[in-house]
Amino acid sequence: MAAGSETKYSLQNEKNKKEQKKSKFRKKMIPYILVFPAVLFVIGVLGYAIIAGLLMSLFDIRLSFGDAPFVGLENYIYLFTDEIFLNSLFISLIFVFGSVVLGLALSLSFALSLYKCKRTGNFYKALALVPYLISGIATAIMFRFLFSGDVGLINLILKTVGLDAVNFLADPWWALLVCVLANVWFVCPFATLVLLSGIQSVDPELFDSAKIDGAHRIHILRKIILPLIAPMMGISLIWLSFASFNMFDVILPLTNGGPGRSTEVMALYMYNVAFGELQYSLGSAVMVIILFFNVVTSVIYLKIFNVNYAD
Repeated sequence: MAAGSETKYSLQNEKNKKEQKKSKFRKKMIPYILVFPAVLFVIGVLGYAIIAGLLMSLFDIRLSFGDAPFVGLENYIYLFTDEIFLNSLFISLIFVFGSVVLGLALSLSFALSLYKCKRTGNFYKALALVPYLISGIATAIMFRFLFSGDVGLINLILKTVGLDAVNFLADPWWALLVCVLANVWFVCPFATLVLLSGIQSVDPELFDSAKIDGAHRIHILRKIILPLIAPMMGISLIWLSFASFNMFDVILPLTNGGPGRSTEVMALYMYNVAFGELQYSLGSAVMVIILFFNVVTSVIYLKIFNVNYAD
C-alpha cells in the first residue's frame, strides 16, 4: 500500500509539473499571439512592397508597352556612376547626420523638461505632439513663411535689430540648414516621448540619493539617466534616422531640391527619377539603397545601445 501511494503521489507530482510548464508556456506565448496579427499585416504590406521593389530594380521598367528586359545590377551600377545620384547621396548623409544630432539633443532636452513638469505635464505632452500631428506640407509652408526672402519673419527680425537680411532659401548651405530644422521640428516629438518614457521608468530614489550625495545635475545625467535610458535612446535614433532618410513631404514643397540640387536628398531624387523621368526600375533601385541605409543604421544603433527586446 505504501509503495502504491508513493507511486500515485509521484505521478500526481509529475502531472502538476507538466501543467505548470504548460501554464508558463501559455503565458509566454500570449504576447506573441497578440502581436502576431499586427506583424502579419506589416509583413503583408511592407514585405510585398519591398520584394516587388527589389525585383523591379533588376529589370528595365519604363512607361512603355512590351516586356521589360532583365538587366541585373545595371541600375545600381548606373546610380553609383551618376554624379546627380552621388550628389543626392552626399546631401542625404549630411541631412541625416544633422537631423539625428540636433534631433537627439533637442528630444533629450525636451524630455527632461517635460519630466520636471509635474502638474501641467499632460498638457505639455499633448502640446509637444502638435508638430508630429500636422502634415509635412503644412510644416514646409510654415518654414517658408519664416525663412523666405525679404518678407520672411526671420529676416524681418534681423532688419529690426539692424542686421542684413539673408536669402536663406537661395543659398545652398542655408537652404540645407532650413531643411534640417524643418525636419527636426517635424520628427522630434515622437523621439521626445520615447525618451520621456525611459526617464519616467527610472526609480526616483536614485535621483534623491544622488542629490543627497551632492551629485551635480550633469553627473546625474551622465551617470544615471543616460546609461539607464540607453535602449530608449537607441529607439529614438532609429526613428530619427529612418524618418530623415525617407523624408520627402517636407523638402519637396519647401525647396523642391533647390537651389540647384543642394537639397535634393535620395528620397526626392527617387521621386524625380520614377515619376518625372518615368524610370521606375531606377527609382526602385534608389528605394533599395535607402532601405539598406535604414537597416544598417538600425543594426548599429541596436548594437551600440544594447537594445534587447527579449528582456
